[in-house]
Amino acid sequence: PYDEELLTFDSKAKDVKLAGTFTKPKGEGPFPAVVLISGSGPQDRNEELLGHKPFLVLADHLTRKGIAVLRYDDRGVGKSTGKFDTATSKDFAEDAAGAVAFLKTRKEVGKIGLMGHSEGGLIAPMVAVENSDVAFIVLLAGPGLPGDEIIVAQSALIAKAMGMSEKDLVR
Repeated sequence: PYDEELLTFDSKAKDVKLAGTFTKPKGEGPFPAVVLISGSGPQDRNEELLGHKPFLVLADHLTRKGIAVLRYDDRGVGKSTGKFDTATSKDFAEDAAGAVAFLKTRKEVGKIGLMGHSEGGLIAPMVAVENSDVAFIVLLAGPGLPGDEIIVAQSALIAKAMGMSEKDLVR
């Protein structure tokens, strides 16, 4: 019940082209639009994990409710260029800023917001504070601890899930 377009756009970072999917309600608009910003780890535009595609689900729901959505493959993932493994949160913020700049060129887009999941919940405010074109942000499970503490806790939980004993875990 909406239009879907596969596209590419430039990051604000040099030499990075991002591939994504833009969904918009039927009609002329302008429609409010949201950029979906993925969490940590290399993510495709659907943020697919174990067969679940939360960004596809969010895009479908929001677009059916009258909101245009842009979701994209992280740099170096899927059809996006660039290197993921050396990128920082600041680099990902430049990618999201490129998504905002792209949406500004679309006549069917009105107000633009950012929806960040996990690390994307850190990146969305980074972009919004630097960009007056961002009208709103939505944070989904954004980090509540400093990044170094999160990495240590995640590593310990992964090691424990893989069978490491409690006494062998270093904290």
